Amino acid sequence: MSTHEATARLGDYQQLVNCELYPHRGDILTLFEKKYGKRVVTDWYAASELCFKLSPIGPLALRGRIRGESETALDFRSWKETGKDYYAAVVEAFDSASDEYDFTIRQNFINVWIRNRSIEELLALVRPGDVLLEIGCGTGVEAIQISKCVRGIVATDISGKMLSLLDQKVISRKLEEKIKTIQLGASEIGRARELLPNGKVRVAYSFNGALNCEPRIGEFPSELWRIMEPKGLFVCSIRNTICLSEAITHAAVFQLNRLAPRKKQPVMVSVGGIDIPSYYYSPGRFADIFRTHFRLRKMIGLPGLLPPAYLSNTYVKIRKGLFFVENAERALASHYPVNRVGDQTLLVFERRELGVEPNPK
Repeated sequence: MSTHEATARLGDYQQLVNCELYPHRGDILTLFEKKYGKRVVTDWYAASELCFKLSPIGPLALRGRIRGESETALDFRSWKETGKDYYAAVVEAFDSASDEYDFTIRQNFINVWIRNRSIEELLALVRPGDVLLEIGCGTGVEAIQISKCVRGIVATDISGKMLSLLDQKVISRKLEEKIKTIQLGASEIGRARELLPNGKVRVAYSFNGALNCEPRIGEFPSELWRIMEPKGLFVCSIRNTICLSEAITHAAVFQLNRLAPRKKQPVMVSVGGIDIPSYYYSPGRFADIFRTHFRLRKMIGLPGLLPPAYLSNTYVKIRKGLFFVENAERALASHYPVNRVGDQTLLVFERRELGVEPNPK
C-alpha cells in the first residue's frame, strides 16, 4: 500500500481552529459522494461522527515490505520444495500485491509506457458497440480507461482482491452497467460466456504478462476460440525469453552474469513480496501455441529498444540524453528483429475458421 506520513488534527464541525474553518459533516459527505459515489459513502461513512484533517509531512511512499519483481529470495527448486499449489500461490501473490499495484505501475515510467502502447494498439481494433473480454484485469486501470471507448468490458482475474478493488472503482465511478467482473484463471476463460452478449466476444485482450502465470496455457486457445465471434481478435502481451536492451544494460555495467537472466525457465519473480514461478516465452513459441485456433496478424516489441520495467529508474536518469531511443522505438518496434527481442511482446491474433469446434482435451 502507498502511504503518506502525516499529522492529524481533530476538527469540530464549523469550528474555527488555528484560523481554519472546518466544514460541516454534511459538506464533507457531499464532497466524498462526488469523488467516490453515494453507495460507497453510505456504506463506509454514513455513521461517521468526527472529522480529522490529515496534513502530509513527507512524500508518497511504499510500505517497504514489497520487493522489486526481479528481487527474489527463492529459486525454482526451493519453491517446489515448499509443496505449494501453483494457482494458490499465484492468487496469494496477486492478492498481496493488490493494495500497492496501482502505485507501483503509476510510478514506473516503462510500465506506464507499456500500458499506453498496449491500449493504443487495442483501441485501433475496437468498435464503439463492442463488449470486450479482459484476461488478467488486475485492479482494472486498463478496463476503466478502455471502457470509455466501448459498450462494455467483462473483466476477469485470478485474484479476488484485485477484483474487489476494481469493483470499488466501478461503483465509485458509476460504471456498473459497463464493467462486469468474474474471478477466473485463463485456462477456464470459457466460463466468462455467461456475461458476454449472446455468449460471444469479438475482441479480447490480456496485458502485462498475465498469461505468463498460466501453466496450462495449452488449454487457453481452444477455450478462447469457443467464445469468440468469427474473425474475432485477441490482443495480448507476454514476457519474452530474450530481451536485448536488458542484455545491453547489464553488459554496460559489467554484470556479465546477468546477460541472459531469462534463459532458464520458469523465471522466479516477486509479486507482492511473494516469490512465484513465471513462464516466459519466445514470440515464435507463443505463437505456435495458438497456431491451430488463431493466425498471427501482428507482433510488436513492447518495448523493443527501451529497457525492461525493473530498470526504469536507471533509464529515467539518462533519458534526456537518449530521446532518440523513444523515437526509434515507434519506428522499429513492429519490424524484425526488434519485434522479437523486447522485454515483452505484443501479439495480435485473429480467430481461424475451423469448420467445427475442436474436441475438448
